[in-house]
Amino acid sequence: MIAFRFRSFAVLTALAGTVFLTGCTASSTGEIDNPVLRRATWIDFISAGDIRRACDAGKPDRIRFVLNANRAEQVRVYDLDAADGSLRSRVLTPKPRIDEIRLDDSITRLFNPTDMTVRLSGGEAERISDAFQHDLAAAKSDPPSDLMTEWHFWLVGACLDGTFTYRAWVNPDPDFLALTFPEGLFGNDITGIPVNRPPPGKRLTVRDYNPERQQGYDHYFLHLREDRVILGQNYGQDKTQ
Repeated sequence: MIAFRFRSFAVLTALAGTVFLTGCTASSTGEIDNPVLRRATWIDFISAGDIRRACDAGKPDRIRFVLNANRAEQVRVYDLDAADGSLRSRVLTPKPRIDEIRLDDSITRLFNPTDMTVRLSGGEAERISDAFQHDLAAAKSDPPSDLMTEWHFWLVGACLDGTFTYRAWVNPDPDFLALTFPEGLFGNDITGIPVNRPPPGKRLTVRDYNPERQQGYDHYFLHLREDRVILGQNYGQDKTQ
């Protein structure tokens, strides 16, 4: 039994680079705790497709904040639900949490995100929502239409007063650096996992590529549309291997 578990673990470890944050176009339910389903629904999930489809007059406000902090290193997801004033924090990293291995664990659990929910108090949920709406109104420039997954950027899908809104902010644009909503999210994040902060300086380009940047993963483009992102082609593959 133990031998089987470790053989399975070796196979899944080899597969982790594939299932960690790639995606097709299947509809998301808002859950990403299954690595196989996560692969199939990731693009719809970060597009807040489940929130968009359920957004209608009279529905409670919901916001999904996705921080792509170089997808080969970290992605953070925050779901704010006005109905119960809760904030759900999920953090994905490309490697399984080896320090948490137990022989009675399901192997796939090691590839699940860290997932914690906190009930906000004292109007904190409203403050985060207000900060997002302030940042939305204050945006002065349009983000790039093609996003590289090595970059640091926020994707936010929100159903507010029955209307769906989708917006991106990309480092180091002034609008990204001036955002106020991350403070409320990070301040109420109980996962205990430090935020992968963006590097200083200009954004990298495909022309800047070198094999060290790949970090074991094939990066890809996300094409930003009005109410979602669309999966683009891979880039930065090491053709010498």
